[in-house]
Amino acid sequence: LHARYVLQLLCETRRVLKEMPNITHLSTSYSKEITVCGDLHGNLDDLLLIFYKNGLPSEQNCYVFNGDFVDRGKNSMEILIILFAFLLIYPNDLHLNRGNHEDYVMNVRYGFTKEVSKKYKV
Repeated sequence: LHARYVLQLLCETRRVLKEMPNITHLSTSYSKEITVCGDLHGNLDDLLLIFYKNGLPSEQNCYVFNGDFVDRGKNSMEILIILFAFLLIYPNDLHLNRGNHEDYVMNVRYGFTKEVSKKYKV
């Protein structure tokens, strides 16, 4: 995805996230399920497999991603692009919790900063 569109996506996602509360309360009923996922660590194949097996996020198919989206794997940017796009489309049905790898120091140490610099040269 061209850097211009990534920047637009990031700016819009930031705007939406700033409007959301820091704590999200979710509940399920007998008729609604929530898929909880964690620790993708830049592995796009894992995210695509989750969506293949459980379906794409939608109003009827709620997801919670418990952080550690980035670092270690080679497709952290692609994961963020996909998750942020779904967050903008379904802000009440896709929830993103920050993990310890969504931190500047961890990003430098485990590769996300290098990946972004390589894919989107400044």
